[in-house]
Amino acid sequence: MEGLKRWRNRVALVTGASGGIGEGIARALSGIGMKVAMMARRRERLDAIAAERSPQGAQMMVCAGDVSRECDVLDVFEAINTQWGAVDVLINNAGTGMMSRLENGKFQDWCDTLNVNVASPALCVREALRGMHAKDEAQIINLASIYGHRDTVPNFSFYQASKFALRAWTNTLRAELAARPGGTRIRVGMISPGLTATEFRERASEGQFKYESYFEQYTPLTPADIADAVLYMLSTPPHVQVQDILLSPMGQGL
Repeated sequence: MEGLKRWRNRVALVTGASGGIGEGIARALSGIGMKVAMMARRRERLDAIAAERSPQGAQMMVCAGDVSRECDVLDVFEAINTQWGAVDVLINNAGTGMMSRLENGKFQDWCDTLNVNVASPALCVREALRGMHAKDEAQIINLASIYGHRDTVPNFSFYQASKFALRAWTNTLRAELAARPGGTRIRVGMISPGLTATEFRERASEGQFKYESYFEQYTPLTPADIADAVLYMLSTPPHVQVQDILLSPMGQGL
């Protein structure tokens, strides 16, 4: 995509980058020549990704930390600012959720879901905006979910609620930035994927659903499919703001 050339050597932060969708996005951004900071709790996975990509000329920074801890997020932004300067592209991908009926759900699981999926990406946005306002162009992309577009999602109530909340404040952020005196050069978008072949479903079900179960009804999306959506958002001209990309496997509807 011709429009991606302008992002070369600019700085991106991808949260939840140690596997699945986050890893796929981090790899794709490094592939177009961006400097990519990867944040996740699993340092060994981040180290392995960086080591694999480094011989190919990729510039990748390992930022081990937990997005639900404010001190970790602040440390990551300080490290990026010190080494590369302010972030140009923020990809809020880190997420969590547990499958359960509301009547037997765990309070701590609910709190963790709202913290990681709603408050933590807002914290990352707050810190990213400190440097983005001075940029000639910047992009924020929040990873939502097809579940955030559904009326009901049995056994996933708080995950669904968190994605509704993420969508709500993402739209409000876009309006707030547009209302700034002189407008804004910061674009705000969401990507709402359907079933994607990652470890999330197995983790959320505590091992009840394995990776292969994705293939029971659909050929699932892959992390590369979501990364392509990110690249499309970045490739559009600066005056074009893609607000939400809703994508799913063939056969999976709302």
